[in-house]
Amino acid sequence: MSIIYDDNKGFCINTTISTDSIPHNDNLISNGFDQLPWDEYLPEEPQEEPQEESESTPREIPNKRKLTKSEKKTLRQTKKINAARKRQIQRQQDINNTIATIPQFNPYLVKSEIKSIFSKLTKSTKSDFKLFQYHSIALYKSDLEHILPGEWLNDNNISLIYELIQQLFIKSGHKQFSYQVQLLYPSLVQLFLHFPMNEDLENILPIKELTNSKFIFIPINFIDDFNSIDLEEENIGDHWALTLFSILGNKLYVYDSMMTTEDQDTTQLLSQLCKRLQSCKNIVSSTKPIEIIHMKCDQQDNFDDCGIQLI
Repeated sequence: MSIIYDDNKGFCINTTISTDSIPHNDNLISNGFDQLPWDEYLPEEPQEEPQEESESTPREIPNKRKLTKSEKKTLRQTKKINAARKRQIQRQQDINNTIATIPQFNPYLVKSEIKSIFSKLTKSTKSDFKLFQYHSIALYKSDLEHILPGEWLNDNNISLIYELIQQLFIKSGHKQFSYQVQLLYPSLVQLFLHFPMNEDLENILPIKELTNSKFIFIPINFIDDFNSIDLEEENIGDHWALTLFSILGNKLYVYDSMMTTEDQDTTQLLSQLCKRLQSCKNIVSSTKPIEIIHMKCDQQDNFDDCGIQLI
């Protein structure tokens, strides 16, 4: 069984293709965001202007006799080849000159520059203030502190990136990324995980959007002492990880950049998430338990980059 995208049906299950026959690349790791059409929003590269013929370039000496069609064609091809070679040589020279002017990367100087930019942006007597508003997400000075070297992202940093993806790809009418895919913000996920289990639990979620979706991105924040923390007073966590719920396959895919075996707290939180999703009958129609699948993904080599890995 495999999931494919069809222009008329959207994402759907294709039972005619066996997953065993599909070649696997162990080196390919992706949560799907690399498939978004980012090129449509990145600045276009300046097109190379046609170079004018130099006055020093010797002109063709007109032949007294009239050229045949084949001779004219050969002459045009020769000119094109020479022009292409000239452009290639010029580009290579430009690349070499650019490489020569790029200074050697210095991590210490980069960190100092980031901190300097942060100081200029947040220079104010106020302890905290709003920097800007992007649609539904407001970014504050305290949020900006979490992107400094040695810090880790908070829920609002991740929500800002999710809002960017929502506006550019999901709400803008891209057929393949519209109602088929939904992103839940971290603060909403945390509320969903710790709200009392009753008939009102489903109403926390955007049911109208989710009932038409087939994939739901769910960022979760693991907490070591899950049962003893009052989350209404403290909004804290120890580690970010991404889960992707496939409504089609009734499976929860887990992307954890600090994956450990037999982690009881992780297992408890994921089981709780599946139990709560299963209780949302307007979203999950299957009566079978949701299958948890841990996916291979890049592993962080420090204690700070779990939020970056999630995005």
